[in-house]
Amino acid sequence: MRCRQARQFVLEDGGRSARLEEHLSACPACAIYAREWTRLRSGMRGLALQAIPEPSLGFASRVVRSLQEASGAERAGEFFLERVGRRFVYAALLATLLLFGVLVVPRSSPVRSAPVAVANAVQPETIAAQNYPIYSGQLMDTDFEFAPQSGSR
Repeated sequence: MRCRQARQFVLEDGGRSARLEEHLSACPACAIYAREWTRLRSGMRGLALQAIPEPSLGFASRVVRSLQEASGAERAGEFFLERVGRRFVYAALLATLLLFGVLVVPRSSPVRSAPVAVANAVQPETIAAQNYPIYSGQLMDTDFEFAPQSGSR
């Protein structure tokens, strides 16, 4: 017989069998279990034989008062958990929105990009414009005559 079967047999049937006695003699843990269970069962039988005591004066009011205090404490605990839970939800929502904002804002936006020195960059249009006399400053140095205005000759 295995320990689990022996303990189940002790719980279900108070009588002893030859197989159970053999197992209890070989297994000290099951022997202690059977001895304690027998002691507990006999204690419960002794309590059942005693008369039920009468409640003292004010017993009912003390029970009702303790139940009301317990329900008040439960309500306070529920209120506290509700407030803490609400704050946790708000904090999680804020963190989620911040993370979403960081991930969605493109890297080239003014918020996330570093300032780029555009004025120092040489553009191909600037190099090409240096070949024209108007932009190169050559017209300023020479005497350039404008075409005569119509009707002045």
